[in-house]
Amino acid sequence: MNTRTRLTTAGLAALLSVGGLGLALAPSASAEGACTEWRSIQVSHNAVGLQYRECDRYSGSNTQTKAQLYLWDNKHDGKIAQAYTATGSNVNGSWRQSWERYYGWGDESKHSPLVDTGWHKGHDVHVLLKAVTG
Repeated sequence: MNTRTRLTTAGLAALLSVGGLGLALAPSASAEGACTEWRSIQVSHNAVGLQYRECDRYSGSNTQTKAQLYLWDNKHDGKIAQAYTATGSNVNGSWRQSWERYYGWGDESKHSPLVDTGWHKGHDVHVLLKAVTG
């Protein structure tokens, strides 16, 4: 009886360690999201710049997306970097937006702190950059 108990306990421990019961013993990649490599955008001969990446996470049939970005103002010209971000989905060739926001940065001595848009419904992020009068 004692041998059987040890075998059952060892078997259960092995089953749990490989997630055989579907229990998440550590945070899953889908909870944290999977992100693209960093991408860069510059406009007005690099007067302003932006680095961003897109992240997606899935829970059943629900998809959420977000952007993380840094803004640069590289030129003393009275303009600042302005990023427009929007999340949503392309459905049958039509963009369905779920969220949008503008971010600005005008400190020429350093880039912005990391901007994290937070999770929003959808599977795509649109990011546009402009140099605007600040």
